[in-house]
Amino acid sequence: MTEMVPLLFTLENKRVKIIGGGQIAFRKAKAFLKSGATITIISPQICEELVNLPTIKLMNKYFEKDDIKDAHIVIAATNDKNTNKFIKDCMTDFQWFNDVSDQSNSDFHTPAVVRRGDLVVSVSTSGKSPVLSKKIKKELENYFEDHYSEIVNEYAIERKKPAID
Repeated sequence: MTEMVPLLFTLENKRVKIIGGGQIAFRKAKAFLKSGATITIISPQICEELVNLPTIKLMNKYFEKDDIKDAHIVIAATNDKNTNKFIKDCMTDFQWFNDVSDQSNSDFHTPAVVRRGDLVVSVSTSGKSPVLSKKIKKELENYFEDHYSEIVNEYAIERKKPAID
């Protein structure tokens, strides 16, 4: 079996297309919001929370193959397995795909994340149990309190100091 590789990406100037306009699409869009990516939502029905997100492009329409031709990352967040399969079939080998309803049909998973400044701690069950990931995330949020962002900055300063022989 192939193992997942945890990575952190810089998404500045990358294009993320999310097909679906409900609460799951909202959570995915919110997760990508501060990444610097250009986020587009494609759905004939878009929930109010998505409408209120800043800097997100909304396309109030049904998905068509050409909608993702320029995307780097595509997320199928519909409640229709046939639509999600069609979206996957429209992908190229050079695009990253996530089907929120079928992790075995995905190129990547989005982990549960705890952020404290530049400290990023992520938890994944490789798509097997999002509930467990969220539970562990809550525990980590209690452990890694806000002052950890200061600790990271202090270590960064120490790291920049020249070594004394």
